[in-house]
Amino acid sequence: MAETTVYRQKQANESSPKGQSGFYRNVILPSKTMKEKTKLPLNQIKNAAIAYEKQSTLRKEDTEKFRSSLQRQLSTDMLRNGYHHSFRELCAILAWQKDDRERLGAEHPLHRRPLLDAEPDKLRFLCQYLNKAEEAERRCQYSNMYHNYLELAAYFLKSDDRWLSDYFYEKSLTVAQTYSQFDPQLAAEAHLNVGLAYERRGDLMKALHSFIKYRELSEDFENLKTDASIQLTRLYMKLAQRRTDAQSLQYVVKAYEASAQTGDKKVENETSYKLGQAFLEHGDVDSALKYLHRYYNYCQDVNDDEGFGLASEALAICYQKKANVEKSTEYLTKYLQKVSDKEGDIQYARACSALGFIHNTLGQYDSSIQSLSKAYSISLANSHADLDRNRVLFGMAHGMKLRPFFNDHIDRKNTKELLQWKCTRHESFLTQPQP
Repeated sequence: MAETTVYRQKQANESSPKGQSGFYRNVILPSKTMKEKTKLPLNQIKNAAIAYEKQSTLRKEDTEKFRSSLQRQLSTDMLRNGYHHSFRELCAILAWQKDDRERLGAEHPLHRRPLLDAEPDKLRFLCQYLNKAEEAERRCQYSNMYHNYLELAAYFLKSDDRWLSDYFYEKSLTVAQTYSQFDPQLAAEAHLNVGLAYERRGDLMKALHSFIKYRELSEDFENLKTDASIQLTRLYMKLAQRRTDAQSLQYVVKAYEASAQTGDKKVENETSYKLGQAFLEHGDVDSALKYLHRYYNYCQDVNDDEGFGLASEALAICYQKKANVEKSTEYLTKYLQKVSDKEGDIQYARACSALGFIHNTLGQYDSSIQSLSKAYSISLANSHADLDRNRVLFGMAHGMKLRPFFNDHIDRKNTKELLQWKCTRHESFLTQPQP
C-alpha cells in the first residue's frame, strides 16, 4: 500500500511543470510569460475596440481594388457609373495599340515603349476625359465634348503619343462636323488641328485640304483668317520644295497669292523673293525681276540689310543672265556701299564676295582678288558658313589671273613631245638631249 502511494506521488511529480522536458521549460513557458508581460492595459483595449467599431465595412467593389489591375478597376467604375460608350472606346483603343504593335513587328521602336494599360497616369487621364466627353454628349453640350477631346489630343501630343493625339484631333473634328449648331470658329480650329496632324505624319496633300477648309471657315474671323493664310503659305512652300518640275513653280505662285491675303507685308515680301528665285530657276528672268525688285524695295524701306543683300545678289544674277553686266555691278556696288560702315561684319563679307564674283566673270581679276580677299578674311575670322565658298572663289580668282601666263608658257613648249611624255612617263625622256 505504501509502495502504491509512493508511485502515485512520483507520477504526479513527473506530470508537474518541474518534471517536464527541457523544451517545455525553456520554450513554451517563457512564451506564456512574455504574453503575460505584454498584455495591454484595459483602457487601451477599450480604445482599440471603439476604433475598430468605427471603421466602415468594406464593400465588394472596395476589396476588388486590391485584387484587380488598374485597367479592370477603371473599366468597372465606368460601367458602374453608366459610361458604356467610354468603356467600349477604351477597350477599342487598347486593342488597337496591341494589334498595331504586332503588325509593326518586334524591331519597331514602338516596342521600346510600354503599352497604355501599363502607364497608370495616362490611363487615368484617358478614362477621366472619355467620361467627361460622354457626359457632355448626354447633356447636348457639344462644345464641352469638343474641348474634352481637345484636352486628350493635347495631352497625348505632349507625351509624344502621336497616334493617340491624332485620333482625338480627328474625333474633335467629327464633333464639329456632326452638329450643325456647333460654333463655326471652333470648327475652323478643328480643321487646323487635323491639318497639322497630317503634316506631322508627312501627308502634305491631306494637310493642304484641311488648311483650305480652315481658310474657308475663318473668313468671318480676322485673326483666324490671317493665321490660315500664313499656314497655307508655309505649306505651299513646303510642297514646292518637294518638287523639281513645273508644279514646283505653281505651288510657289499659290504661296504668294496666299501671303498677299495675310495682311503681313513681311511675309508677303519674303514670299515675293522666293517666287522671284523660283522664276529665275525656271528661266523666266523677266518675271523674276518683277518680284525681286518688289522685295528689294521693301528691304530698302524697312532698312533690312540682310534682305537687301539677298535681293541685290539675286538681281545681279538676273541682269548677268540678260548680259547686262553694268546693272549687275551697280546693284552689288549699292549693296557694298550700304554695309560699308559695317566692315568686318558678315553682311560686308557677303557684299564683297558677290562683287568679287561679278568682277571675276568680267575678267577684272585684280578687283576680284581685292574683294574676295576681304570676304575670305572676314569669314575666316568669324568661322562663318560661307568660309568654304569664299575660299574657293578667292582661289579661282588667283587662278584666273595666272591663266594667261600659264597659256603663254605652254605655247612656248613643244606640246607634241609633252603629250608623248605624258603617255609614256619614261624618266629617260627628261634627260635625253633635245634636237
